[in-house]
Amino acid sequence: MISRQSVKSFTLIELLIAIFILTVGIVGILYMFPMGTRIGKFAQMASVATQLGQAKMEEIISKSYDDISSSTEAYGEIPDFEAYKRVTIVSCFDSNGSGLTPDCPDTGIKKIEVNVSWKSPLGVTEKNINLTSLIAQR
Repeated sequence: MISRQSVKSFTLIELLIAIFILTVGIVGILYMFPMGTRIGKFAQMASVATQLGQAKMEEIISKSYDDISSSTEAYGEIPDFEAYKRVTIVSCFDSNGSGLTPDCPDTGIKKIEVNVSWKSPLGVTEKNINLTSLIAQR
């Protein structure tokens, strides 16, 4: 005959603790999936923004030095990329020591800044990427 003291089993408290630990672990894992999706979407949008900025920079570099000017493309104005905005600022080098300014006599060096912005997927915050280059007159 088996005595009651020799039977090994879980108590109700041990079972509740095990279920609690398992639940916390599962909830933690389930929380990581949407976060990973958000991070992936941000990386995708940042990559597209970088490519749009690089395309604008290449477009500017292909122009003659005198035709380079500032421009703004608002949301919805870039074909096939309605979620992005692109601002190009052209400034020239001032030899009087004030550095790069938008309104100065042209000395043969221009600074090109391309700022590409986009709204987060939920439309709450705006993110941006800046590309900068110097161009000398040939």
